[in-house]
Amino acid sequence: MKCMIFSVAAGGGHGHAASALKEYILNKEPYSEIKILDTIKEISPVLDKVIIGSYLKTIQYTPSIFGKLYNFTEDEDGLTSYISSKFNQLMSIEVHDKIKEFNPDFLIATHPFAADMIGYLKRKKYISLPTIVILTDYASHSSWIHQGIDHYIVSNDDMKKEIAFKGVDINSIHTLGIPIKPSFFDKFNRDTTLMKLKLSPKKKTILIMGGSLGMGKISELFSELSTSDLDAQLIVIAGKNKNLYDTLIEISKTSILPSVIIGYTNDVNKLMQASDLLLTKPGGLTITESLASELPMGVFSPLPGQEIKNKEFLLRHNLAIDIDDDPNYINNINYILLNNHLLNTMKENTKKFAKPNSAHDIYTLIKKIIKAS
Repeated sequence: MKCMIFSVAAGGGHGHAASALKEYILNKEPYSEIKILDTIKEISPVLDKVIIGSYLKTIQYTPSIFGKLYNFTEDEDGLTSYISSKFNQLMSIEVHDKIKEFNPDFLIATHPFAADMIGYLKRKKYISLPTIVILTDYASHSSWIHQGIDHYIVSNDDMKKEIAFKGVDINSIHTLGIPIKPSFFDKFNRDTTLMKLKLSPKKKTILIMGGSLGMGKISELFSELSTSDLDAQLIVIAGKNKNLYDTLIEISKTSILPSVIIGYTNDVNKLMQASDLLLTKPGGLTITESLASELPMGVFSPLPGQEIKNKEFLLRHNLAIDIDDDPNYINNINYILLNNHLLNTMKENTKKFAKPNSAHDIYTLIKKIIKAS
């Protein structure tokens, strides 16, 4: 198999999905050639710094602007969508050169920009290769949907209905989930993990995180929870956010609850398996990993736009509670932790939406499509 996967380094989920699928395919077919293209960076490193840098600053400091752009681009005929699409079409010429150079037999996109470029090339008949788009969230958005795309991979049946309603042939929409790396499914002993962190295996454990950037009101949550009367212990992941890590360390000095502060880590799967409740921003990758770990969630600080849609999905299916703007959120958390029936019900719900075989199922679909083309 020779495949190109187009991604964009805006948020971790798009790139992680691409890497996970590549790793799985190479495990199954070691002689395959799988190339991941960080699409904008590959075309122009300078442009990538401007676009991705602006994106990261926007979601950190002025997320409301990001939310407005999200809503504007939902309108396929709107000016914002038109400008975005024209920009992507201009860049697609460079992408076409990359495709010709690598000469793959299949194309995959894990970001809407890349999906737009590939769809344009297909519509204009610059390429005739089979194409798949993997949506890396839990609700649809028009920016993912483009004429010329042959197949769409979604994470849940709600999305399948949403996309079909927007005019996509339902037979081309596959509820196969978002791929995560095979190593994430390695099993770890909960008691061993907690004892290595000098925490008690007998206590309920709350894991707090905000993605690799450590975003959201993590320090505020930790400050309030660490001095509460919860019968629990806390693990907090700061990610790559050094300022957040330093703040959390300071707060931990006055913590009443047993607490552990961790910076960036590759052991998220181990920590999720050792926890009873995850408090997090509702990013697509984090949700996927949490569902795979059968871990109920409490969600906070969603980015306006996609993460709000993700939150709505989680609440609709009783996979999470909303801890934003709720003065009783500590009592609600305590109620869940003390109510084993409720906690187990939420865990059972995660099993309904987890897609642990996502990478395998996407690989199988690719093989089927290649064989038929």
